[in-house]
Amino acid sequence: MRIRLLFAIIAFCSLLSARVVINEVCYDPAGADLEKEWIELYNASDSNVDLTGCKIYSAGVNFKKDFEFPYFVLRPHRFLLIGGTQVPNAHFVHNFRFQNGGSVSDGICFVNADSSYTDTVIYDSPNDNLLIDDSGFPASSWAEDAPEGCSLARVCEGWDTDQSGEDFIVEHSPTPGAPNHVYADYALSDPILTSFENAQQLQLSLSNLSLYKPMLSAELLIYQDDQLLHSEEIAPLSFGEIRTVELWLQSGYLLLFAELNLADDPNPDNNSLYISALGSQALPPLINEIFPAPLPGKQEWIELYAPAAAPDRAEYVIFDAANNRIPFSLPNVPGYFVLCRDRDALLQDYPDCPPLAVIEVSNWASLNNDGDSLILFDAGEENVLDALNYTAAQAVSDLALQRIIAPDESILWRVDKPNPGQDNSIHQNQLPEHDERLKILGSPCAPRQAEAITISYNLPDPSNQINCTIYDLKGRVVKHLADHTLAPARGLLSWDGNRQNGSYAERGLYIILWESQATSGGKVLRKELSAVIR
Repeated sequence: MRIRLLFAIIAFCSLLSARVVINEVCYDPAGADLEKEWIELYNASDSNVDLTGCKIYSAGVNFKKDFEFPYFVLRPHRFLLIGGTQVPNAHFVHNFRFQNGGSVSDGICFVNADSSYTDTVIYDSPNDNLLIDDSGFPASSWAEDAPEGCSLARVCEGWDTDQSGEDFIVEHSPTPGAPNHVYADYALSDPILTSFENAQQLQLSLSNLSLYKPMLSAELLIYQDDQLLHSEEIAPLSFGEIRTVELWLQSGYLLLFAELNLADDPNPDNNSLYISALGSQALPPLINEIFPAPLPGKQEWIELYAPAAAPDRAEYVIFDAANNRIPFSLPNVPGYFVLCRDRDALLQDYPDCPPLAVIEVSNWASLNNDGDSLILFDAGEENVLDALNYTAAQAVSDLALQRIIAPDESILWRVDKPNPGQDNSIHQNQLPEHDERLKILGSPCAPRQAEAITISYNLPDPSNQINCTIYDLKGRVVKHLADHTLAPARGLLSWDGNRQNGSYAERGLYIILWESQATSGGKVLRKELSAVIR
């Protein structure tokens, strides 16, 4: 019996939902109301609805009949516009006299021909006249009173809870005879950018946080700086729906920007985000590049890289060896940021630098050309976040000192042409083409000028285990570059000329002992190579 009753209730509710509803109404048009008021009906069902004999009532103190339909059939999912002579494209012309709200509730009601079905909107408050809504009782929920020139519109075509306060909103851009604006709140979340050898996979979650499903599709855009990498149409999301988007990109991107565009989204703040290949963990900014020795007439600068967004605009300070301080703040987004004295001059010198990456600092401390120490602190000047010591040999005129992540994940500092506001690795060469199993590049090497020795390997098997150690001519271990490290068929190992303890190796000849074996087993490749530190 309960199951039958449940099915009966569901069938009855479905029947009601298939009826015509008041979709939008303008009872207080701009200027004088005469011949300008209008009402829009919508057939939310999948079948024709005969409107012959149906009526529209309006109420102040009580409901009175305002309009009765002649013969007319409203087709499924179609709109019907009724209004005065000054309402363009009205299907029926009628001069309504709806109440404009004021000190008490007013109402408009659609009633079918046999009075078995009603659809009512009650607006303004309080309901002192006890106007009845579709519950059959005096309304306890009412829509906000629409200002002059605005309309009351359903939050979504066909959405009907019989609670006027839930179903209708004030629409400042009315759409008579056309679909309502649907203010669905979309959001982007859970970004993951995973790097592989030759590609990157981007994953994003798209969700509809509102109760309404929009009629229009959204557009997902992915950018690297100002370059559009990907665009995709997103079909409408239902209430609470979460959709995962996966796409493949070329490799080499450290920071992307995703944007989800949906017409009439009321909360655009959650429609965009930065995506870092280093993850979204709370990592502090790092000193990424410095320009200590510019040509005459040019300015010094310091570039930082923020791997992840700060919870808010964060304050920092950089001290040099003489205890001079450079205070600054970073916005709450990840990316590259350039500190300098004169923002406009820097952008003129480096037109490829993204303008949003440049931060002008009024309290600048000069960088010494004969070597210096830079220490990055948090705002409290208690926690050291990063530090850089550079020598006079590394302060080369008109060149920058750049942080580089080597293929073996070690950090190198190298002198190169300046590249503010962008990834330092764009100047790095691709894997060199050669037929040799092992090839030494960069010898002789000057470590004090941020040079490095590179071992380029080209092995026959797709997966290998390698050992690589640097020895001096007396057979003493100088540096372990790889210790039972898994490696692909092709790659690079770098030696920055430092010993295991971090000190510079002396000038001279060094022996590099290489051992590698396919992870599946087989013959071990052993080879001695040599390199020179100058």
